[in-house]
Amino acid sequence: MRILLVDNEPLLLKSYARYLHVFMGHTVVTAAGGAEALAQLEEGEPFDAIFCDLYMAGISGVDVHRAICEHHPAMENRFVFLTGGTTDEASASYIRYSGVRILEKPVERAEFEKALAAMGSG
Repeated sequence: MRILLVDNEPLLLKSYARYLHVFMGHTVVTAAGGAEALAQLEEGEPFDAIFCDLYMAGISGVDVHRAICEHHPAMENRFVFLTGGTTDEASASYIRYSGVRILEKPVERAEFEKALAAMGSG
């Protein structure tokens, strides 16, 4: 699988990318924030899964998901939010409305596997 991994925390980004690539065998493209994620998407190659931090400075995970819905609808259901804790009401409302899966950090291998399997590609 080709996975886009988006997180503004460099250590988590590197750790999760290594986990998904080395231990799970996936091709991983990383983005250190929402702007980088959108730039990767504009390059045109599709992703089988997108794991994206919910809270990032500038372009948030919600903003990234909205852009995917608008410009890359085929990837809309391949999206999973990652969060390190509490969710504000606006984000919680968006998550309920959109039905996007959310994983709590730190994410364990079994959680990644379950999310990928739910997409039909685990």
